[in-house]
Amino acid sequence: MRYCGVDISARPCNQQLVTLHERRALAGGIELVATFYAPGTVEQLARTIEGFGRGQAVVAVDAPSGPRRDLLAAGAPLRAELGLPDGRYERMRVCDALLFRRGLPLYPVPGAGQSPRGWEQWIGVGFELFAALSGLGLYRPQPAERKIAPVGSAALRFGRVCETYPDAIFCGLLGHRPSPKRTPWGLQQRIAALRMKGIEDADGGLWHRTVDELDACAAAYAAYALAAGLGIWVGEPEEGVIVLPVAELRDRYD
Repeated sequence: MRYCGVDISARPCNQQLVTLHERRALAGGIELVATFYAPGTVEQLARTIEGFGRGQAVVAVDAPSGPRRDLLAAGAPLRAELGLPDGRYERMRVCDALLFRRGLPLYPVPGAGQSPRGWEQWIGVGFELFAALSGLGLYRPQPAERKIAPVGSAALRFGRVCETYPDAIFCGLLGHRPSPKRTPWGLQQRIAALRMKGIEDADGGLWHRTVDELDACAAAYAAYALAAGLGIWVGEPEEGVIVLPVAELRDRYD
């Protein structure tokens, strides 16, 4: 089984793929061996992932899986259900609002019928990749009352391609917001979080990797968590959910 993570870029030829596969560690237990691929196009990534074989890949993508459906517009019943204050989060997806209020901000997602423009172009690239991988099935779990729930066992029956968010992954694994990822200390914290989960890079070590590669590696760990039933999902399934490889979310990440 290949657990695939993709970091999306607005540059067509710069989509970053990382895969993880299980290997028995010398000291006992299981480690996750990372394979880093040269950046490529959406078509190249989709072809590579499909090449792993039917039923042999689970994918997590660092990009929105679909447009905003205005489920949190002013006056929407869901706002009261989630306890959202008036005038806030109205132009967000449910998953984005639930993370944003915990100190995990995300980029705004265009609404249904709106084409990503300008800086939003990378979101459009993400839409293209989800469409290219549609044969694997977009992960849509059964709805949950509080819009946050464990993925549970046999989660792959709901789909093998999911959305994730590396910034929230690192915050969740560390229990706090790390330093900015383009600083040495920020990189060290993120690498430590990946190593803590048994991720190994036999080809030079994680310190040789770019920020995009580390984000894709975190996404691959989210794919692993989905397959193993170890994580949670956040959001409204009809609009799109974000999968995170943690048992629960804190009220706030500072």
